[in-house]
Amino acid sequence: MRSLHRYLVLTLLIGVSVLSPSLVANKTKCAFTKPAQAFVPPKPYWAGHGEGEFYYGTPALWTIVYPGWHVHSGGKLPFWRVGFDWRKEGRPRLTVVARRLDGERPLVWSGLPGSGFPEGKLEEMFMVTGVDIPSSGCWEIAAHYVAASEIQTLSYTVWVDP
Repeated sequence: MRSLHRYLVLTLLIGVSVLSPSLVANKTKCAFTKPAQAFVPPKPYWAGHGEGEFYYGTPALWTIVYPGWHVHSGGKLPFWRVGFDWRKEGRPRLTVVARRLDGERPLVWSGLPGSGFPEGKLEEMFMVTGVDIPSSGCWEIAAHYVAASEIQTLSYTVWVDP
């Protein structure tokens, strides 16, 4: 029994060591969105964010890009646009799709979008949804927002760690 346990642990360690160099090599090839492409939200929207995070987009549609994506970490993706008002629009007409750029994986669709606002700041309303990335690698996140007379699209690329 002990021998089988040692064999399984050794096999797992060898498998991880073989997999790791290829992931590192792929990460250097992933053209993920960088802070140099950051966006500054217009007033009255808050321009603060967490360490390593940055805003990305245009006044028509923007989000926060998180540097620390992990497989199945889920999480909520907030999106803003100047003039968004859930009291007038109801449920946001926002769809987010993730697709793997460096390998074969099915598309990942967002959950049902919702909305919110920072405490006491109705003028800073935002839309929120989430995607569950199933594997590590280079992923494109694309958001599509449909307004009455326009469609806004925003896409960015992230590296997802195991």
